[in-house]
Amino acid sequence: MSLTTIFEPLTLDEENERIHLERQVERAFYQAGLALQLLRDKKLYRSTHNTFQEYCQDRFGFTKRSAYYLIDAVQIVDNLQKSEPLVHIMPTSERQCRALKSLKPSQQQEAWNKAVARAKGKVPSSRIVRDVVNQIKNQDTQAKNNHQLKSKIKFIPLKNPSIGQRVRICSEHPLFARELATITQIPNNRSVVLELDNQSRQLIDIKDLEIERVVDKNNKVTASSEGVNYVRGVGLEWYVRVDEATWNKLNKYAQKVGTATLGSAIARLLESEMK
Repeated sequence: MSLTTIFEPLTLDEENERIHLERQVERAFYQAGLALQLLRDKKLYRSTHNTFQEYCQDRFGFTKRSAYYLIDAVQIVDNLQKSEPLVHIMPTSERQCRALKSLKPSQQQEAWNKAVARAKGKVPSSRIVRDVVNQIKNQDTQAKNNHQLKSKIKFIPLKNPSIGQRVRICSEHPLFARELATITQIPNNRSVVLELDNQSRQLIDIKDLEIERVVDKNNKVTASSEGVNYVRGVGLEWYVRVDEATWNKLNKYAQKVGTATLGSAIARLLESEMK
């Protein structure tokens, strides 16, 4: 048998007083930060101390970092209060604001709203805020990296097709413009059979194909060095320079034995020679 606790109800005045006092407790860190900011900016410590850091340490037992955490929290809370739609759940401690400092003002508002939502409409813990901030920063880093990669990539006409090679159909093609595909067959020196990403196969002229290459700061294509190279979207690849005659022989051998890539053809050829 469970016992039900009966609480004594508050009068309207008592309820209002409780809310007022709770707000003071919740904003204690904000008031402290605001006071420290004024003490620093007006140099009201100068009659007893040479620096703001010494003053905070002697008067409040604060390190310089702790004092500035509180001051930074004031700016963050002020920014959150400008959020649209209006934020009703506000930080109740400096630690909840600390991680937001590394974000832009608009991102601070976004991060706080997401943290409140993750806390199911309640004041989020500093851990929740930190997790949301890290998520936003990781997204920004990924977007920046993608932009940098795109700025270094250029598509150039394909000259020497090989089985298994990834290519893009040029933008002028009437049916498959900018489609990505893999070369599966080379029936002649004018066209290739492609397997598109949707699994369909098409016979396409070589003149309509492009390959992705890295360009330098002068927009010149950088040649892949012999050995191990990294290709975006593919990973590590191994390059060996061969003359045109050897290249054509490898392609013919790949078609003869029915391998999907030149790499597989070379592997089969080496295996047969080593037996």
